[in-house]
Amino acid sequence: MPLMYLANTAPMLTREVFGNIPPAGKAIFYLLSIASIACFAWGVHRRARLWRIGRKTDERSDIRQALWRFIVRILVQRAVLGRGAASVAHVLLFAGFVVLLIGTTLIAIEHWLADLMGRAPGEPVFHKGVYYAIYEATLDAFGLAFLAGCAWFWLRRLRGGTSIGRHWTDHAVLGGLLVIGVTGYLVEGLRIIREATYLPGFSFVGLVTARGFEAMGVDQAGASGIHFALWWFHAIAALGLIAAFPYTRLLHALAGVVNVTLHEKKLGAMTAIALEEVEETGRVGVSELEHFTRRQLLELDACVSCGRCQDACPAYEAGKPLSPRDVVQDLRAQMNAVGTGSASLHGEVIGAETLWSCTTCSACVEVCPLGVRPMELITDMRRHLIAEGSLRGSPAQALAKAQRSGNPWGLPAKERLAWAEGLDVPTVETNPDFEVLYWVGCAAAYDRRARKTARSVVRLLQAANVNFAVLGNYERCTGESARRMGDEFVFQELAQANIETLAAHKVTKILTHCPHCMNSLRQDYPQFGGTYEVIHHTQFLALLIKDGRLKVERGLASEREMKLTLHDPCYLARVQGETAAPRTLVQLTVSAGGGGDDTSGFIELPRHGRETSCCGAGGGRMWFDDGPDQRGGRSRAQEIVSSGADGV
Repeated sequence: MPLMYLANTAPMLTREVFGNIPPAGKAIFYLLSIASIACFAWGVHRRARLWRIGRKTDERSDIRQALWRFIVRILVQRAVLGRGAASVAHVLLFAGFVVLLIGTTLIAIEHWLADLMGRAPGEPVFHKGVYYAIYEATLDAFGLAFLAGCAWFWLRRLRGGTSIGRHWTDHAVLGGLLVIGVTGYLVEGLRIIREATYLPGFSFVGLVTARGFEAMGVDQAGASGIHFALWWFHAIAALGLIAAFPYTRLLHALAGVVNVTLHEKKLGAMTAIALEEVEETGRVGVSELEHFTRRQLLELDACVSCGRCQDACPAYEAGKPLSPRDVVQDLRAQMNAVGTGSASLHGEVIGAETLWSCTTCSACVEVCPLGVRPMELITDMRRHLIAEGSLRGSPAQALAKAQRSGNPWGLPAKERLAWAEGLDVPTVETNPDFEVLYWVGCAAAYDRRARKTARSVVRLLQAANVNFAVLGNYERCTGESARRMGDEFVFQELAQANIETLAAHKVTKILTHCPHCMNSLRQDYPQFGGTYEVIHHTQFLALLIKDGRLKVERGLASEREMKLTLHDPCYLARVQGETAAPRTLVQLTVSAGGGGDDTSGFIELPRHGRETSCCGAGGGRMWFDDGPDQRGGRSRAQEIVSSGADGV
């Protein structure tokens, strides 16, 4: 349409708010609106009462960080990306809903201002001209996006075959949203016929709808009556949905926004238990709803049962009785059932075998777009099982050995340096002026296969003339496995002993090859006064190569015509976010020469980087007596075999 025409007609472009609705109808609409908002407010208040039965914490949010999370994760929808058509559909639904909500709010403001200023019906304040043209076209376009998103989600539920949770109310909600969107366009088309405002046609969907009605024989007189009835149907449907909002899965939109905005998602971290609190309450871990924090109870309502966590869970994939989605939904059902009362969560609500199945790989936390942390719920409930003495067999023995001997194997501390035989490894006693402490860990100290890693790291450090030392017989288990199994006090005992040892030798920088030790030293130990610079051996070796202190003169794997692949450990790639350094080293190994770019000998696994697949041993699972066909790493092993690689 020519700009001159728009400029000449823009002042006349408008429409009457509440057109075709008499004053009595307006009054009824406002009464229904008040009732709808009151029902909404009561529903939110009811949920907030349930959240508040949880423990209050001193957790505080940085306003700037909260605002940034709101913009990036909510408005930009970065949190929902990465799921193909589902992500696109959610963005369409969300964007359409938000724009339509803004448009409805602007209409309300226009009407209230007109009443305050004493304007006659049809005499607009700002809802006219170029603004009106842009308004109509924008709302029509985003309305289509809204309908497309709703239709896709509804069809997916009807089709089945996905891990998304299903409830009859989901169909009612999505059906209601579709009805509201479609009837909005129908009302718009009838309004165009009734008011004879066909041009300039900025309400392009409404104009098409109007032509459709006319093709069915609806004239201006007939359009008025149909418009009146359909307008009320549309209004009651919209107000009904507002009233039902906090009683359906739509509540996730509110609880999820609050959770994502106010709470930072930090992978691999756990909350410490204070001995004073245990002495005061006589409670360890979580056995009832009120033992969870308020944030955790809020998270139960933030969960929309999309199934992302279940799809990513290695325990569920291996056939274990654990579905992170079901844990959250079962706890939410219990919260709904008991209200503000008390009831045990263990047994019929959440089985012990379900809790012990978790590998604490953090995949469920990583993939949740609304910041729900099923793993944290599980580890808190594990703490109660440990306190009750519910753990039996080899995992319980591993905890007892770690407490007694300083390692889960129960082997003597005097044998901790046996791995270094013949290497002339400096200790904190023989080299007190070291710059870097090499933390060997229990596996490399006692497991004969894992010892190869420690010996290789030492040879490389010596080749690069790094001034390092090891604790030797003074080193103890970090307690990482004990903490994630739920035995907080064995962990704290081990951590305090190690922190005292590290302080005695003035350790500031620690090198470790174990991602679990790395995470514990980085995130667990600072809670008890042990703050260090902790670096993974792949990061450190990559820096040595970059600085020229280590040289790769020839591709060793290429020399032997080997093909290598890389398994990203969960606690290195996902929790610590380190994926580049290991690849730098592997690709140098398979390249034809130092610094060469021939990496054809490197095979990337289908699940890699932050989306790696768990080996199944984390969270203390390596101490459980699983048969070969029950282990969580079976699919990962099959991926590696199928890759055609000669080495991992």
